Amino acid sequence: MSKKKVQMSGFARIGVGLLIIGALLVAFGQYGGREAVALYGVIIVVAGFALYMAASIVAKRRVRA
Repeated sequence: MSKKKVQMSGFARIGVGLLIIGALLVAFGQYGGREAVALYGVIIVVAGFALYMAASIVAKRRVRA
């Protein structure tokens, strides 16, 4: 049995990008002592994670249908 390969959608790629950018902002904000930048990074990470999860759920539902 070969599994059908699911391609990563554009929204999932954007979500992963936001995760990486947000993590970098958190790291630089903590390192530089700028809590506002770190908090902004956390918000970006949460948004990226939500976008990635939503895109992956939609992709799995499309494969089943």
